[in-house]
Amino acid sequence: MRLQTRQITIAGICGAIGIVLAFTPLGLIPVPNLAGAATTLHIPAIVAGVFGGPAVGAFTGLILAISSWVLYSGSFLTFSGGNLLVAVLAAFLPRLLIGVLAYYAFRAFRRPWLGATFASLVGTLTNTVGVLGILYLLGDPTMRPFLLPIILVNPLVEVGFALVVVIPLVLALSKALPPSYKNR
Repeated sequence: MRLQTRQITIAGICGAIGIVLAFTPLGLIPVPNLAGAATTLHIPAIVAGVFGGPAVGAFTGLILAISSWVLYSGSFLTFSGGNLLVAVLAAFLPRLLIGVLAYYAFRAFRRPWLGATFASLVGTLTNTVGVLGILYLLGDPTMRPFLLPIILVNPLVEVGFALVVVIPLVLALSKALPPSYKNR
């Protein structure tokens, strides 16, 4: 696999935005739920997937995963019942898939606004349901009562954030920077 300069640039920009979101309050928006916040950290991975392709989306998701692990490894370990494999799986696997699945979701549609909508939905649900679902299904069963309300509320809020940000961003960037699949 050989990355083009364009893809490396997109990965760098989206990765840098992801790091800024992770280490500032912009990455976790306060909402009235049990978690107390909804994440926006997945948005750069969605955009990276759409404009850079699946490899760039995965790389940006990896940056998100590493940032999340650095900041929240204790929470992952708590919800996994101390099982390091489950904690790492929950922290990394869904994040690696956000941009990959967003790329294919976007590519399935001819209209950029429809593709951006679908990519936002798929990318966000990959992140939220993936992380929380792994912890719910494979983690500490005594933590399930705490996870269930978050699983039921956060996807709605996080999809809303992604739609509000990703659709206008993709529509604006599409004029100057064609999506990845159009450059092949």
